[in-house]
Amino acid sequence: MIIATVSFRDGRLVESDPSDEISVLDIKRSLAYAFLYDYTVNVYSNNLIYRDVKVIAIKFNENGNLFFTGVFSHEKRVIKKSFSWREINYIDININKEPESYY
Repeated sequence: MIIATVSFRDGRLVESDPSDEISVLDIKRSLAYAFLYDYTVNVYSNNLIYRDVKVIAIKFNENGNLFFTGVFSHEKRVIKKSFSWREINYIDININKEPESYY
């Protein structure tokens, strides 16, 4: 169950607002946070929104550009996709709590 959707802005974790601008550095922070704590992310690109993407790898090329690989469900299929920093307009983190952890 998702209990909050957050993102980094100016290096601080804040409530998510996809209409705001996000820097590449804050995208990197959001991906690292989601990867570290095993949360999913929502990726907003120019024309699509990828929801509940599990980050499985974060990479940088020789120029320092960001790429990451994630998996998500679409029409009962699990899809693996690589994302480039160029196609990401915004990213937010789904903070979730498993039902069994309530007890």
